[in-house]
Amino acid sequence: MAIKWTRTHDAARQRLLEALADKVRAFKDNSAKARSARANLPFSDWCQTYLPHYFSEPFAPFHRTMFSAVGEEGMPTFIGAFRGAGKSVLLSLARPLWTALNGGCPYFIFGSRAQRLAAQNMDYIRLELDHNERIRADYDPSARRTADSGQGLKTDGAEEEWTVEISSPAASARKKNHSRARPCLKSIKFEAFGIGMSPRGRRHGQYRPLEFIGDDLEDAELARNPQREKHLWDWMMDEVVPALEPERWVFTVLSTMFGPGCMLEQARELAGKNDPKGRALGRLFLQPVTDARGHSVWPERFGDNALARVRAQIGLRNWMRNFTMVAEDPDKPFQPGWFREYDESDLADRSELDVVAFLDPALSESPKGCPRALIVVGCDRKTGIRYVRDAWIGRGTPNDMVEKIFEANERWRPRVFGIESNGGYALIKPLLESRAAGKSWVPARYVNHSLAKELRIEGLAPAMEAGRWRFPANPNAGIKILQDQFASYPDGFVDGPDAAAGCDELLPDSFRPASGQFEYRRGARRTNYAYV
Repeated sequence: MAIKWTRTHDAARQRLLEALADKVRAFKDNSAKARSARANLPFSDWCQTYLPHYFSEPFAPFHRTMFSAVGEEGMPTFIGAFRGAGKSVLLSLARPLWTALNGGCPYFIFGSRAQRLAAQNMDYIRLELDHNERIRADYDPSARRTADSGQGLKTDGAEEEWTVEISSPAASARKKNHSRARPCLKSIKFEAFGIGMSPRGRRHGQYRPLEFIGDDLEDAELARNPQREKHLWDWMMDEVVPALEPERWVFTVLSTMFGPGCMLEQARELAGKNDPKGRALGRLFLQPVTDARGHSVWPERFGDNALARVRAQIGLRNWMRNFTMVAEDPDKPFQPGWFREYDESDLADRSELDVVAFLDPALSESPKGCPRALIVVGCDRKTGIRYVRDAWIGRGTPNDMVEKIFEANERWRPRVFGIESNGGYALIKPLLESRAAGKSWVPARYVNHSLAKELRIEGLAPAMEAGRWRFPANPNAGIKILQDQFASYPDGFVDGPDAAAGCDELLPDSFRPASGQFEYRRGARRTNYAYV
């Protein structure tokens, strides 16, 4: 039975056809040299040359990294990226189109939850082949001769299974220059499958399917059902992979994070295993919307203020899954639901807050190394509840850290300013001393921890679960990173939680009753400080 498009897809097709007619015209320079040069452009430039109606904004660095993660033969590759990152248009539309036009694959199969959805994803490629004048003119000589008559490069077949005849200038050039290059293909097939449909035994002439592209394979409802998740995974590994061309197959699946046990979490487990020769059994690429400093990785599309609004609107749990690629895992020590909020109006008497600060001065020079973290916490003297007042988590020089110390000290006037006594403090201490003139006195205490970092951090969990840690209703960038690090712990960076644990050690027991106020004010923690 022929697939009937939904009204939503029909409307999307009409908008695309209008964009193609309005924005995409054949190039004036029709020479073979010009066509070959355009066809051999790097992928990102090729996209902006032939698909300007999709790629109007500059690529971000992560787009090139994401594209380079796919395409390895014999490597199941799973791509997870934040909502709006463009992963589908880049890897489910542009890359298969580019690969087909340049002679890289004779037979593609697309997978989705239902065959109709997979066919819709293929249809966007078909529309480009049928109606993109730049592609028709550059990749099919007959199209240049018959452009006015609407003939030339055309596809043939039903919505769920069709072929296209292509003459590729790029593939021809590679064939002349590289003896191992794949042949200049003429007939290429696209076929759609839904979960449970078997592609075993499929052929296109002499070829078995070479590339599998999975998109829209999973949704929130499916991810909540472990049996359906297992059925999806078994279908990919037991039906799809064995149907592909042995050893040369390319397998790419696009998804987002739906929670514990979802497909990307299973892919993480697969990627952590190796074959007998030491090669990973799979690859997982995850791209969150912010970098380690909490700034947008694609500011041209998503500004920091816009992301802050989205986070406030959808809540931390949904933010983690859809934008930071973190599954809410019930086995993790810290749960997003524990992050209670407070408003400044809740703090009627700020003089009742015992304010402390703590700096974790990591000194990694690598752009991917551990960031530094400075956390300020105020403890209600009567209840013991901790209020996170400020946080800075980022990569900076020792001079930057000293300036942050002075800024936080001037603003918050902490009773004590803890500084972890690791390799970093050897640089921090003399800088603090040399710059103390004209600055407010910093009650610095250099702390040498005796407990392991993991024990100190996880020791915060009972109080946080009991609601005795509170975070601002409108957190700054540093506090957002702190929350993300807590929620993803023990994965990723833990400098923020480590500094928060340092603050906790400078305060009395968070479960201390109000009657303990007198003892609290003369606690032993207030003695033996090394001051600057």
